[in-house]
Amino acid sequence: MRVLIVGSRGQLGVDLVKSFRDCQVTPYTSEDLDITDEASVQQQIAFAAPDLVLNAAAFTRVDECEREHIRAFSVNAIGPRNLALACKKWDAPLLHVSTNYVFDGFKGAPYDENDAARPLNAYGISKLAGEHYLQSLWEKVYIVRVSGLFGLTPSRMKGTNFVEAMLRLGSKGNPLRIVSDEALSPTYTVDAASVIRRLVETSQYGIYHVTNSGGCTWLEFAREIFDQAGMKVELQPVTASEYGAPARRPPDSRLANRKTAELGLGPLRPWQEALRDYLLQRRG
Repeated sequence: MRVLIVGSRGQLGVDLVKSFRDCQVTPYTSEDLDITDEASVQQQIAFAAPDLVLNAAAFTRVDECEREHIRAFSVNAIGPRNLALACKKWDAPLLHVSTNYVFDGFKGAPYDENDAARPLNAYGISKLAGEHYLQSLWEKVYIVRVSGLFGLTPSRMKGTNFVEAMLRLGSKGNPLRIVSDEALSPTYTVDAASVIRRLVETSQYGIYHVTNSGGCTWLEFAREIFDQAGMKVELQPVTASEYGAPARRPPDSRLANRKTAELGLGPLRPWQEALRDYLLQRRG
C-alpha cells in the first residue's frame, strides 16, 4: 500500500511513519508540500499516486491562532479542503487529525463522537471548519480527534510538548503556576499512531476519538509527570482566568473513545501508563 503522510516530521507524524513502515511511505513536510496551495496539492497527489493520505499537518499554536486567524483558517481548514479535493479526484481515502478543542467543554463529562462541536477559540473554529470541508467534499474520510499529545519528537510548530516543558521548567527549581480548572485526555503519540494504523484497515469512515484512557487537569498532569520523574517541584494551582492566556480554552474537553471501542480498537491504556513508557523511552 502506498501511503502519503503530510506533516511527517511532526510529533504525531514521526510515529505515523513508524506505524506504516510495512507500507510504501511518502513522507511530506511543510517544505515538501504547502497544503494551502490547491494546485500544488493536486500535483503532488497525482505524482505520488497514494492508496491512502494521512494529514497530521496543522497550525497548532492556540494563542497565536487568535492573532493570526487567517493563517489558522488557511492551514487548518483550506489545507484539508485541498487534500480532500485531490483525494476525491484520485479516489484515495484521507485520514485527517483534528482536536478536542472543537468542543466548548461545558458538557461535564467526556465528549463522544456524536456530541455537538462548539469551539471557543480561533484554533478550534479553524479545525472544525476543516472537518466540515472534509465531510462535505469526500466520503472516504476518517477524522481522528486527539488531545494533549506528547511524543518523543517535539512538535514542529510548538517546539516542545507539555511533558518536556514541565521537565525543563521544573529542573530550574522555581515554583510553577499550573492551570487547575481545565481537563483533557493526555495522549501518547505512539498509542495514537497504532490505533490509526489499525483504523484505516477497517474502511469504516467517519469521526473517531483516539486518546489514552482517563483524563486529568493540567495540574494533575504536571503532578504525575514530576512524581514519575522523581522530581520535587512546587506547583501553584491557578485558574485559567488567573493564568490569562490570550485564547479561551474549554474547561473540560476530555474525549470518550466510543467508536474505536465498537470497532475493537480500544480502549487504550491509561494515560499514566503511557506517560511512564514515554519517560522510559526518552531516557534511552
